[in-house]
Amino acid sequence: MNRPALTVLALAVATVGGCFSGNAAYMTPERLDRGLVVILPGIEGVSTTNLRIRRAIDDGGVDRSLQIWSWGWPVPLVGMAMNQMDFLGNYLNAHAVARRIMTYQDEYPGRPVHIIGQSGGGGIAIMSAQALPADRQIDGVILLSASMSSAYDVTKALKRSRSGIVNYYNPNDAILLVATTVLGNVDGIHGPSAGLIGFDEPGQSASDERKEAYRKLYQIRLTSLMVAGRNGSHFSTSRYDFISRYVAPLLLDSDWQIVAHARRPADLVGPAPKPHRFQLTSGP
Repeated sequence: MNRPALTVLALAVATVGGCFSGNAAYMTPERLDRGLVVILPGIEGVSTTNLRIRRAIDDGGVDRSLQIWSWGWPVPLVGMAMNQMDFLGNYLNAHAVARRIMTYQDEYPGRPVHIIGQSGGGGIAIMSAQALPADRQIDGVILLSASMSSAYDVTKALKRSRSGIVNYYNPNDAILLVATTVLGNVDGIHGPSAGLIGFDEPGQSASDERKEAYRKLYQIRLTSLMVAGRNGSHFSTSRYDFISRYVAPLLLDSDWQIVAHARRPADLVGPAPKPHRFQLTSGP
């Protein structure tokens, strides 16, 4: 198939993205009036993983519109590889997400808007935020084991996010280690992902603009204490208990400075007995 045909197909896929019938119960007028959370799945599309993420967020007291956006090629098995490698399609899907957010903001001005990206959806989340025009902002982006190259410059995405970006990464994630080396990240770059080792921090030669923006990038290394010893899986950051303790509370608190001390890879514990309270304390 030639490039023009692939471009047309990618546009078609981006156009129908987000059409998941299971969203209806979470898109009621009452929920929409309280805010929007866009959940971007991994390359597999809608699955028990992202349904579990949404359930944990809902049970955590986030009574807003919780939409799972089904991006990418809806083709079993081979579609997952296509979604991982199709940078053009991923770029177009991210712009579709940005348009959906702007439409929502026009209809419900002033309501909180967050994007949660899991695995491949983490890359789409970053590209969606940076696709917003300069006069638009969302409240924040939360990344769960994101398949986005560690060297990717997230300055623009950070400037579009009031509270910033929280990146939960896991050095024990063997799936990310292998997949992003062989197939590349969703941004088209082969090599370590931000979900494996975190995003590269700006160097001394970086612009002041980038250094200032990165003050709102909160990188948190997953530890065994955060997931009851189950930190060896790509899906550790999408566990129900993890989402209810470390993700849902962020959606309810606009001040993400509470995790500022967690920007360096350190062992962290989120004891929070109640989902509505979010606490991180430094480990040994």
